[in-house]
Amino acid sequence: MGLIRKLAVKGYSKDLEAMSSSLTQLSPEKVANILIYSVWMRAMLEVERNLPVIEKEDGTLEPELHSYPIKLQEIEKWISICKKRGRTPVSIALSIWVNTLRSIIRPELTDLANKLWDILMRSKPYWEKSLSQMRDNEIESGISQDLILNTEKHAKAILGCLPPKQLSKRF
Repeated sequence: MGLIRKLAVKGYSKDLEAMSSSLTQLSPEKVANILIYSVWMRAMLEVERNLPVIEKEDGTLEPELHSYPIKLQEIEKWISICKKRGRTPVSIALSIWVNTLRSIIRPELTDLANKLWDILMRSKPYWEKSLSQMRDNEIESGISQDLILNTEKHAKAILGCLPPKQLSKRF
């Protein structure tokens, strides 16, 4: 492994460890809220075609993670935009996907990614409640109802594919 890759993996490892450590200090319900927010942000960006997505023959969006390097770059771009605009919660939520995609591209991060997903998956009993709250909050904010319903549908499809199958460990 080259020096640049080693340094990158070392930095990415620290990011994954920090995220996992932070999440272990939270209740499963709060972890669910973070995960659902992360899934919602990804789903909305994909529904609005602001992230690369594959459309199935029936017109629905593929919920699996695909186009790893392209999707990684695009999500990193959105994180940067959100940080500049002071939208820290969005950037934190999207970092779940950045860490996951990095782990898919760099297999030496798989164990740390699986640790992260272990923590996230323990929050599953709270997903439905958190998703309903997210939808209701978006409706109250005045966002287009069609966009909200399409985002919710895609978010549910993404949740059905978690943890990402590209990580080697099965939950």
